[in-house]
Amino acid sequence: MNCRDLETQLTPYLDGELIAEARVEFESHLASCPTCPGHVEVERHNLSTLRAAMHEASPAAPAAFRAKLFENIARDSNRQQRLSVGRVAAVAAGVTFAMVAGHHEYRLHQRHLYEQDAAMRHARQFPLEIQQSPDAIERWFGGKLDHPVNVPRFPNATATGARLLQVRDKPAAYIRYDSARPMGLFVFGDDHDLDVGAEAELGSSHGYNVVSWREGDVVYQLVGRDVDEQDIRELLPPAAGETPVTNPRLDVRPASLQQ
Repeated sequence: MNCRDLETQLTPYLDGELIAEARVEFESHLASCPTCPGHVEVERHNLSTLRAAMHEASPAAPAAFRAKLFENIARDSNRQQRLSVGRVAAVAAGVTFAMVAGHHEYRLHQRHLYEQDAAMRHARQFPLEIQQSPDAIERWFGGKLDHPVNVPRFPNATATGARLLQVRDKPAAYIRYDSARPMGLFVFGDDHDLDVGAEAELGSSHGYNVVSWREGDVVYQLVGRDVDEQDIRELLPPAAGETPVTNPRLDVRPASLQQ
């Protein structure tokens, strides 16, 4: 492993996500390199600072909601001995509804965690591994992930480079766009675990707006600082029933197929 290889593995190492063999190779390089240990410590400090800020700004995890739900279920269970069969059925229906609602809240919370992580990684401005045209970027990602990476074309923004990163536990393509308001796009596979649909939804974290949408089993998260909702809406497909008169459409076909 050389210094460049270490840089590409730094985030997974700090997140504790490297497999044992890769971690040993990483730490062996640290032991023999005069410059990398200092760089790793700086990144560790930066990551710790960002995570502390994220923790302060994050909404409460759904643990309290689940605890309240189970408390209600237990209370209802104690009452069932005094209820008629019809009343028991009504309570069971209510509990089922509450559990479904709780699952939905949990999935929303998970999406927010991914928005936070995407914003944090975009903010760190990792060095790019390729700086070429969109179609060259698509070819470079070939075989590196379990899904194809299509590079969207945005009006007034140009894809200038890319690298491999992660969003939480998911390997992701990261594509940087240069424009009046620089943006980063994360592309990662997801087997519908996250509450992300085909229609783009706007979230925010730490001064960044994060727009999430899905194309089948692939999730896109577009991150930009000081980009307001209207700016981002103009990059995306119109909602159902809207006429795309002023807003350009997002085209996620491979760049090599776009005119």
